[in-house]
Amino acid sequence: MKFVSLYSLLIFSLLATPAFAKPTAVTLYPNGATISEQTNIAAGSEVVTLLLPNVAIPKSLKLALLNAPGEKISGIEYQSVLPDSSGFQKLRDKISQLEQKIAAVDDQLKSRALALDYWKTEQEFPIKTLADTREMGKIIAEESIVLLQESSQFRQQKLKLEKQLKEAKNQLQQKTGNNQRNWKIEVRLAQPAATKLELAYSYRVRHAGWKSDYTLNALPGKKKVEWIWSAKIIQQTGINWNGIHLKIASTEPVFTLTPPPVRPWEIRERQVGIAPRNMKMKAMVMSQEVAMDAVADKEESMPVRTEGQLFDLYDLGKVDITTGKESQIKIREGLWHAKFTYLSRPLLSEQVFLQANLDLTKDFLPLPTGMASIQVDGVHVGQRRFSLHEKQNVTMSFGSDPGLIVDVKTDHVAGEKGLLSKKYTYSWNWTINFTNNKKIAVDLKVEDSSPHIGHQKITLKESFSLPQPHREKGKLIWNLALPPQGKRQIKYGYSVEYPENMPVSLGR
Repeated sequence: MKFVSLYSLLIFSLLATPAFAKPTAVTLYPNGATISEQTNIAAGSEVVTLLLPNVAIPKSLKLALLNAPGEKISGIEYQSVLPDSSGFQKLRDKISQLEQKIAAVDDQLKSRALALDYWKTEQEFPIKTLADTREMGKIIAEESIVLLQESSQFRQQKLKLEKQLKEAKNQLQQKTGNNQRNWKIEVRLAQPAATKLELAYSYRVRHAGWKSDYTLNALPGKKKVEWIWSAKIIQQTGINWNGIHLKIASTEPVFTLTPPPVRPWEIRERQVGIAPRNMKMKAMVMSQEVAMDAVADKEESMPVRTEGQLFDLYDLGKVDITTGKESQIKIREGLWHAKFTYLSRPLLSEQVFLQANLDLTKDFLPLPTGMASIQVDGVHVGQRRFSLHEKQNVTMSFGSDPGLIVDVKTDHVAGEKGLLSKKYTYSWNWTINFTNNKKIAVDLKVEDSSPHIGHQKITLKESFSLPQPHREKGKLIWNLALPPQGKRQIKYGYSVEYPENMPVSLGR
């Protein structure tokens, strides 16, 4: 197949505008789509005219003559044209019919409103006895109920008609509004076709794309995470895609979702007496650092389109996708084996978070960024952005669990010691109780910062009761096993001592 770029020849043509061809295949990208179509060139013809929608990107057009080794395309001419309004007469007729139906329903509603007013205000009834009064009351009630029921039915009918009218007007606006211009393409052969030929062509369009949508359901009792990956498809091209062969192309994002880090805890000498100039310079440096962080965050949040090993193409078979509507198609689903633990950072929050730790060496599938519905045992607990890039040591957070209670008691004391050479002291002491109100045993991981001394004249003493933590990258970590309806407690503290003439930032 020989491809010819649209911009190889820029000549305008005034031929009659043909109808849009029926798309046969579509490849969707996050921000656009490639549409493939075919048409025939009659024997003896030297020119074929194509019509592309206004959302097409002309320079993306590619052409190929199928099974025609001796035939060549000699040139292409294109023209931007206004839509042929006669092609939308059916849509205009539909709008007119819907408006007439809505007017008829309004008449029905008005007539029933008048009838209800009549029964409410009419007083001159020939009532002579109590029985007559009861009979008339019964008649009014029965008639009013019928009128109210009919009014309700007509209001529902009107809402449906108004919805259909809005959709029809939106479709007409998409196709003809705002002076949107289509592309008329004239393809010329080097010589008249000896036999009937098939011309295949493809082009990119705007106002179409897809994004990932996930459901992540934690099943702690089964030690599994159930996941569903769907494509949420946006199609605003103005042309229905009926019976197309759909493929979607995914790209990997450049950022990963991580929990907030435990901040370092440093006890050091506080710097005082900084000159205003230095403070100003420091502020400028900090502003630059913040600006750089903002740029880095912005860059990290931008998806990067890659090809090769990081480029996946999913074949979804033949589908129908209506323009102007959002569609959703399932791509993959499955179960991941998981080890569930609970994470507590009690001095930052009294909430305890459920986490799933995954090893996906055998079940790895790169998943692009999208919104995920987070569930625990089928109950929706929130939503967040989600993506998957790593095979091992994958941690997913499924929100806080109210079945685990944390109670923090603090005891902080400031003082001084010494007669001749005074020193200041400060101590921190915590008693933290964990209660498991669940009917199952849980593994609880508790984290806190480990203090770091930033000056040789500052001394630090530690106090830990059993169970003692282990240290890992500036953090203290306790691994606790909580039985059903059980409790555990940790106690620990620190005391620092420093000269009285040393200003100290305690850091907490």
